[in-house]
Amino acid sequence: MPPPTSGPPSAMTPPYPQEQSETETVHLFIPALSVGAIIGKQGQHIKQLSRFAGASIKIAPAEAPDAKVRMVIITGPPEAQFKAQGRIYGKIKEENFVSPKEEVKLEAHIRVPSFAAGRVIGKGGKTVNELQNLSSAEVVVPRDQTPDENDQVVVKITGHFYACQVAQRKIQEILTQVKQHQQQKALQTGPPQSRRK
Repeated sequence: MPPPTSGPPSAMTPPYPQEQSETETVHLFIPALSVGAIIGKQGQHIKQLSRFAGASIKIAPAEAPDAKVRMVIITGPPEAQFKAQGRIYGKIKEENFVSPKEEVKLEAHIRVPSFAAGRVIGKGGKTVNELQNLSSAEVVVPRDQTPDENDQVVVKITGHFYACQVAQRKIQEILTQVKQHQQQKALQTGPPQSRRK
């Protein structure tokens, strides 16, 4: 069982070495019309949001002049992701960018190492189906993606806030397991042969 993520903020050093799982980058797609509300006057709202959540929050430039959505890049540990995304969903609801009866549904993208994508999908799509049932978010791992320069592929998660969070946490758990498994394998096979001088 992984230790619970919530704890006193003073406990900065985790009890075990954590590689990169401490900071996650999530791309959240918001209605282009809501960008002004998220940024606030002279960037006041987005600055407050960053401070409150303890995450870096940046809004990427529009891909096209008439783009319907804009990408928000959120970088921070799981708790910061939760706070930042929660506030963004809340702000979109508050500013009536969706009709009052609708739940705010946004699309989030997280990058996973291409070798781990299969684990997220599972045999015959079993894991991704379980993920969708558990979280009630739509989770898509496009099969024919070309990995980027860091050998990563994008997992798309669409749903309301809690659904999106559950799916993100579950995927991060799978990634942690894959990484641990790889580290164990590396330990068993020993270090790569050192180059002769």
